[in-house]
Amino acid sequence: MNTLGYLERLKRNDQSSQVWWDSSPAVYLPYKQHLLDKYPAAASYIDALMPDDFSEPRGLCSVTTNPRLVTAVILEKREYWSSRFNLASLSPSQLHKQLYNEVIVEGAAALQPLWVQSAQVEGWISAQVDPVDVRCTERMTVRGLELHRLAPNVMVKVPGSLEGLVTVEQLAAQGASINITFCFTVAQFQAGIQAIERGMATARSNGIDTAHCKYVITFMIGRFACQPELTLQAAERGLAFSAEELRWAELMIYEQVQALVAAASVPVQTLLSSIKVDVDERGNKHCWHLEKTGHAATCYTLTPDVVEFLIERESHGKPVVPAVGPQKPPASTFAKLIRIPYFYEAYFVDSIEPYDFGNHEAFINACNEANSAHRRLADYCVRLCPVTKPFKRALNALLAAEFGVIA
Repeated sequence: MNTLGYLERLKRNDQSSQVWWDSSPAVYLPYKQHLLDKYPAAASYIDALMPDDFSEPRGLCSVTTNPRLVTAVILEKREYWSSRFNLASLSPSQLHKQLYNEVIVEGAAALQPLWVQSAQVEGWISAQVDPVDVRCTERMTVRGLELHRLAPNVMVKVPGSLEGLVTVEQLAAQGASINITFCFTVAQFQAGIQAIERGMATARSNGIDTAHCKYVITFMIGRFACQPELTLQAAERGLAFSAEELRWAELMIYEQVQALVAAASVPVQTLLSSIKVDVDERGNKHCWHLEKTGHAATCYTLTPDVVEFLIERESHGKPVVPAVGPQKPPASTFAKLIRIPYFYEAYFVDSIEPYDFGNHEAFINACNEANSAHRRLADYCVRLCPVTKPFKRALNALLAAEFGVIA
């Protein structure tokens, strides 16, 4: 079988394009083995896309994590992670932070050989600040600096809210590499580029070297058009969108942010996440997020399911091929979409104020998902750690007063 895969085709368009692993490094090798068992005829392609230890300069070359992925890894192997700490000496919040940090440190160590070999171009791992702090610049900055200091190849993942972009500037000024996430609008990309630019200028003025820093802004492309607000606004105008028209909405925003990134004076790249595979009425799978993008430098972070989609298509002799030029929707589709505030506020660079970045429906829903995972891990830590004495006294007093019992 020809092992010229999606990444190789992508790099024919632009050598700086990359494909990342959108999961914890802890599940990387087990998932590769799953694919080898399921698609034995595609073994050479699987090996090309997924080198065993991230140490070869090909295939998936960096990693993104988030609170949901980190929580899943910890809860799947609870004994493995919790046995590393003296639980009696830690509060639940301390354990939460140390467990999270440990997952990132272990992942960073797996990627560091590639980070060194590639002169810091590849081998990065994104670690997200606590989603509960999305409206607090000070706490996000403190946590971001902690994550930055865990390993030299950690990128700090910060939400693209107004407060988050202040944090981005402050972290960039300290020489941190940045991944701005929860982005759904062209205005967020512009504000993110400007925040990175200001931070880099401050770093240079303070003698901090940023030459090998990595900066990406994440467009969560598959989360944009699925929000109820778009459908509701369309219905109020007597409009309805097909599945293809909704994908065109996402692709049009991609083209806009790519134009901004190409014109930026700082070395920032677009990172596409939340990539979706669609199934047509005949049961055929396709992915416009991969097939109609990639004509210019783009990074992609692929979930295990999307990686399997690429391998499945390759094994069937129907390879996924990136676009060779900008994509334009039918004029009728654009005419419909431009009537929808949810769309044009995302599409035009000056249609949404920075204060409202964090009020965007897709931002709120993505943040809620991250918060849910954060709370789940926090609850696990509460159950794992001994109850502190002041809390137990207060609980006993409450139970005694209300029910005549003690804990």
